[in-house]
Amino acid sequence: MEKNRKEKKEQSMVESRLDVGAAVRRLREELGLSGAALCRRGQKLDPKTLTALEKGRIKNPSIVTLQALARGFGMTVSDLFRQMELQQRDFFSLGSQKGFCKIDFPTSKVQLVSFTPLNGAVFCGKMILDGQQGFDERLLDHAGAFFMMTLIGQIEGDIEGKKVILREGDNLFFNGGMKFRFTNRLQRNATLLMVTAPSCLQGRRPGVSGVMRL
Repeated sequence: MEKNRKEKKEQSMVESRLDVGAAVRRLREELGLSGAALCRRGQKLDPKTLTALEKGRIKNPSIVTLQALARGFGMTVSDLFRQMELQQRDFFSLGSQKGFCKIDFPTSKVQLVSFTPLNGAVFCGKMILDGQQGFDERLLDHAGAFFMMTLIGQIEGDIEGKKVILREGDNLFFNGGMKFRFTNRLQRNATLLMVTAPSCLQGRRPGVSGVMRL
């Protein structure tokens, strides 16, 4: 009973987030299996059902169909779900220094380059701060946790009256919701690595430009 409830919950999650048919087709092709071979290995998988699923005519496959697919791929249903997730950009993204997208804060002379797809779970990227410029809690307005590390330059900070200096390689962890200010005292740009959850973009203030994909 508990196992069936878990499988139905996983099925509902996959249906709401994944293109199951496209994921099954890609996985089958990656494994070098024909449709007939997959159905044969799946035992109870009807070729017509597989065709309809891969062409998108079936959006919500039954748990019996998912079990047959998993059996045909030689894995469990949970493993099948994980493989499907890895094929989705929202769940698996291979990036570079260029990042996934860029967010400008023109009034603060700040740029955020996101290394991860934008979502409410985590933001990981770099902040580029112009020379002689700074930002405070109004820019990153949420009560989540922040991790910051200076990659280039030197940053002076003030968190609820406590002074900090972040030289290259220094890092800082603190909770949002406090009063703080960070300033680049140098003439050249400074770069910080930033990790925060939930995404600091949830609290964007007026004056922030739209998201620009790189």
